[in-house]
Amino acid sequence: MQDKVKERRIPNGTYGAVASAAGPFRREGAGLFLLVLSVFLLLSGCGRAATPQIQGNIPAGTKVDNLDLSGSETKAAQEKLKGWAKGKLAQNLRLVYNGTEVPVSMRSLGANLDLNKTWQAVSAHPGDAISSYWTVNKGQAEKTLKKKLSRFDLPAQNASYKIAADKFIVQPGVPGRTVDTQALIGRINGHTWQDIDNKEIEIPMTTVAPKVSTESVQRLAFNSVIGEFTTKYAVAEKDRSGNLQRAAAALDKKIVLPGQTFSFNDTVGPRTESTGYKDAYVIVDNKYVEGVGGGVCQVSSTLYNAALLADLKIAARTPHAMAITYVPLGQDATVDYNNKVDFKFQNNTDGLLYIRSQTKPGLLTIRIYGKQTGKTVTLKHEIVKETNFQVERQPDPSLPSGATAQEQAGNKGYTVKSWRVVKDAQGKVTEEYLGQDVYAPTNQIIRYGVKGIR
Repeated sequence: MQDKVKERRIPNGTYGAVASAAGPFRREGAGLFLLVLSVFLLLSGCGRAATPQIQGNIPAGTKVDNLDLSGSETKAAQEKLKGWAKGKLAQNLRLVYNGTEVPVSMRSLGANLDLNKTWQAVSAHPGDAISSYWTVNKGQAEKTLKKKLSRFDLPAQNASYKIAADKFIVQPGVPGRTVDTQALIGRINGHTWQDIDNKEIEIPMTTVAPKVSTESVQRLAFNSVIGEFTTKYAVAEKDRSGNLQRAAAALDKKIVLPGQTFSFNDTVGPRTESTGYKDAYVIVDNKYVEGVGGGVCQVSSTLYNAALLADLKIAARTPHAMAITYVPLGQDATVDYNNKVDFKFQNNTDGLLYIRSQTKPGLLTIRIYGKQTGKTVTLKHEIVKETNFQVERQPDPSLPSGATAQEQAGNKGYTVKSWRVVKDAQGKVTEEYLGQDVYAPTNQIIRYGVKGIR
């Protein structure tokens, strides 16, 4: 019994045969069988697909976008496709953000037809209309897009703070935005012409965080006075009082950031006549003599005590050569700008410190604002030695014979040990040894008259 055979033409112009359902394949149908088998193996993962290639002229109806390739030879069709693509480079893409459209030419993005991928699509679908595939030069595209679309960028606003009425006020940061050029390039690169031609391409934006965040500024905030000390001064000593007030004003409203070291000399500056300081008593060679800037050490000593009570790290401190009366023994800090004797402390907290230095008639008060920690700080000292003063008698030809006058009162000398006692919020007490200070006695100086004596 002869098998029945049906014949059909396949696109490349060759003939194949498919056997009827009732009979076996003839030899001439083996080619089709192998084709079917190959497809089966491919689908089952047993083989790899090869891109079909068009032999001869391009089948009728084959188009790439609006370019008809029907009847063209393969090489001619590819050249035709390249020429068509060049014309597309002048066309604009429609990039849109928030209703505003920005035209950007394909050429400015470094765009090129992906000929290989496009021709694979043509070969896989002869007789059909397919869309071309395009790529862009990512470096050139990013440069162009940043320039063209910069109008949509909004800079972030850093968080900041201000201090008003001794209160720390946070001014929150505001996020900005910028064009996400990489995401936008991804919406163009590798896509078909149909995907992008005359279509609104939404411009993606990305949020730009402030370089200084609201949280970082909030961490700096102070909320309490953590160290305060007051000393008394004689208003009647006008020049000394003026020097004290001038130095105190130089400290007022100063800010010390976390980790920063505060220098008294750097903040107050040189004490000279040209900077407004007057002559007043200072200690030189264990004697009180007139010198420019007398009284400034009372300001540095008051600040030293406020810093101790704020539990701040003392970076540099020198006691006076002789005991002074406006602070307890062991709690003074002398300064000398010319000889580089300075008082320094470090902000060893995680917040900002804010100094208020204020004078009222006869009173100097320095307050240090910071974060309240629940600590309480006290200071104590121990006098380990006392040294009596001596009496110096000096002739004075301006006084009549037999007359005397006291030029300088005598005061004892001391050796003193000092501690800072800190009690934390949980009640734990620690003592910090601050050191031992030695104060020389202040000798009493008596002038006696020699007027008329030869």
